[in-house]
Amino acid sequence: MTMISRRALLGAGIAAGAALPFSGRNVFARDTLNILSWGWGYDKAVKDAVLPRFQDASVELEIGTNAANYAKLIAQRSNPVLSGGLFNGTFSYRGYVDKLWLPLEKSSIPNGANIDDINYLETGGVVFGVQPYGVIYNPKFVDEPKSYLDLFDPKYKGKIGLSDYYFDGFSLTSKAMGKDIDDVPAGIDEWAKHLANIGPWNQSPAQVADLVERGELWMAFTFGGIAAGAIAAGKKIAFTIPSEGSTAVADVVQVLDGFDDKTTAMTRTFSGLLFDDQAQEAFTRNVFTSPVSKTAGIPAELASNPALLSPEQVARLYRPNLRLGAEKYGYYKNLVNMKLKV
Repeated sequence: MTMISRRALLGAGIAAGAALPFSGRNVFARDTLNILSWGWGYDKAVKDAVLPRFQDASVELEIGTNAANYAKLIAQRSNPVLSGGLFNGTFSYRGYVDKLWLPLEKSSIPNGANIDDINYLETGGVVFGVQPYGVIYNPKFVDEPKSYLDLFDPKYKGKIGLSDYYFDGFSLTSKAMGKDIDDVPAGIDEWAKHLANIGPWNQSPAQVADLVERGELWMAFTFGGIAAGAIAAGKKIAFTIPSEGSTAVADVVQVLDGFDDKTTAMTRTFSGLLFDDQAQEAFTRNVFTSPVSKTAGIPAELASNPALLSPEQVARLYRPNLRLGAEKYGYYKNLVNMKLKV
């Protein structure tokens, strides 16, 4: 059987001209949505559980981090390319401040009745998954840390990984010192007293897992779900939540402004499918995020995973002020650069 490409079909249609009957819809053309997705298994979950059920348009996933793509979103705002995407809570609020978003209404979410109101953010985005922020470590070199203060031990000189693109590690340090979870500067100041322990800085959660597995770092702050995915893929590392607890890392889907009504409507439809139980389970299996749908449970074989939390455990997570974090993002980054990268 001879396969004819879409390009060849389009060329034949143009050549035929009047030979083709007029149709109000081009039978060959199909709308395309460009959506920002993380890697680390998020893209696989979308491809496996969302795209097969979304028939309104084809979807091109642009894989990348929020930090790497945010400047591009700002630069392209007058002629945007991405109509939707996945963002953490900090960037959800940064985009809100910069007026990048349109709201994703509950009416666009078929499973909306099973999504608690707390997941509908003032940014217009909706939380579709939660993971704890904690510590990964290499059991070959260190025991499981029981407290965030354990990371200050001088025997870990040059072996602790911090982040300059996500600041919950400093929030948790602050909490361990008896201060407020939103006092990020206090956490940075405390780490300034232990500069000798700080090892290589990483540029992504994937890189920090590599550094810990290789022993260039022995422990590091990171996202629990992404760490669990790395472990499932064979990384010889472990994840834990020390005794002081963890922050809730929100995975948020956003609809971008700047498109015609049709594209916006299709983007909302696509985004709403992330909340169906089929998609929720796909994220749990591929990214190890805890579902937000009340009818999407954690698969039995994953129930003992420390990164996957019950609704009761999720309710006990610290929830930093995301608006404050977004407004102070540049300030916090400058503090890290000035006080910790010396």
